[in-house]
Amino acid sequence: MILFYTKSKNPIWNEPFEAYVDEDINKLYKKIDKNGRRYTTVPIHAPDESQNSKMFHGMLPPVGRYWRTDVEILEKWDKEGLIEWSNNGVPRKIVYADEKKGKRVQDIWLFKDPHYPIYPTEKNIGLIDRIVSTSSDGKSIVLDPFCGSGTTLLSAQNQKRNWIGIDISDLAIDTTKKEWGLMI
Repeated sequence: MILFYTKSKNPIWNEPFEAYVDEDINKLYKKIDKNGRRYTTVPIHAPDESQNSKMFHGMLPPVGRYWRTDVEILEKWDKEGLIEWSNNGVPRKIVYADEKKGKRVQDIWLFKDPHYPIYPTEKNIGLIDRIVSTSSDGKSIVLDPFCGSGTTLLSAQNQKRNWIGIDISDLAIDTTKKEWGLMI
């Protein structure tokens, strides 16, 4: 279980994404445009009766709904060819697969610890990379007060973060230096 704490009202949170695999793209982006690009469409209106919407192409959104964005942006999208009009005149936003970062990572992350760890409590580098990239940026300092074999420090180093590693064990410090070449 990974818990996220912050003392700031503006915490760093970089939404994690996983790259699409071909199966995802084929399932989520079923349409293909004249240039061979895969895409899907999404509604440009959402439920809410309290919102006031302006006219877009001579129409208001359906009753009980509002435009998700300003009409000026809808007009811009339409001029750029990013609005697809159905046969019965319903507008939808075009979303291209090649313009998306991938799919949002959900609450359960599936990582397995290394089969042959260098250090008994070593964690999967992919898991540590995700934690570091999600909760820090280039100006952050990553602190690992029980650095063990230095996996978190390596991840921070690879992602160009400053880092501080602490361990009471000389063996842990030596392992970190030897295995990753980190300067402690």
